[in-house]
Amino acid sequence: MKMKRTKANRDVMDLNGLVDRSFGLLGEVLNESIPLTTGGDLRCAFVYRHATNILRLGQDVIYLLTESRVDSCQIVVRATLESLFKLVAATKRSEAAHEIVLSEVEEQLGRISKWLDPVACAPAIDSLSKFAKQLRKDFGISSNRKWSVIDCADAAELTQNYREDYFCFSGSVHATTSGIISQESRVGAGYALQTLLFVVLCAVAHFVQVVQTGAPQKSIDEAAMLLRELTRMVDEGIFRELDREEE
Repeated sequence: MKMKRTKANRDVMDLNGLVDRSFGLLGEVLNESIPLTTGGDLRCAFVYRHATNILRLGQDVIYLLTESRVDSCQIVVRATLESLFKLVAATKRSEAAHEIVLSEVEEQLGRISKWLDPVACAPAIDSLSKFAKQLRKDFGISSNRKWSVIDCADAAELTQNYREDYFCFSGSVHATTSGIISQESRVGAGYALQTLLFVVLCAVAHFVQVVQTGAPQKSIDEAAMLLRELTRMVDEGIFRELDREEE
């Protein structure tokens, strides 16, 4: 990432380096792991998918920021936060991945049955119903818990990030008046970036605890070091400077 304008070249050099190393680290641990998208361990596949989602969406945000296309960044960053909540919840609680997938399937089933033509959607309803039953059987799930975003954040012990970051970005997602005004004022580029970098590095530190990689402790240590650097930059106001330059 190369920021186009700045009043502090040293900080921008540091920031470019932090972005490159953070995304490079996530890409590295994903490359070291086996692509887990079908079959095998559902928990590992769940974590792998969400880490991949964070990487891909995050790369889109970086491209948008470098092109000064700020308006949609908060929308995309909120999606990466949701993936992070689910990824970390699955890391901290072994049953979470299975229950979250089941909750998503059953919620989708309910919406299809309520909103769409049940005859036209019969194949989808049948397929999802069988999948839900199989999940309950294979993993011994008796709970009917509905895993909302806040539930995932709580299980991930990231409730504060939900209350502050996720809530803040929701205005743009839901096209509230305040969210649109924020976009018109072109504020939030720095905040979106600092949140995204936290998401990427937190994803690395938890991903390697579930999915086998080459050197998990080394990855955790590097993610922790980069998080400390991110904290320093936040404290020094470097991300607020990015917001001012977009005004």
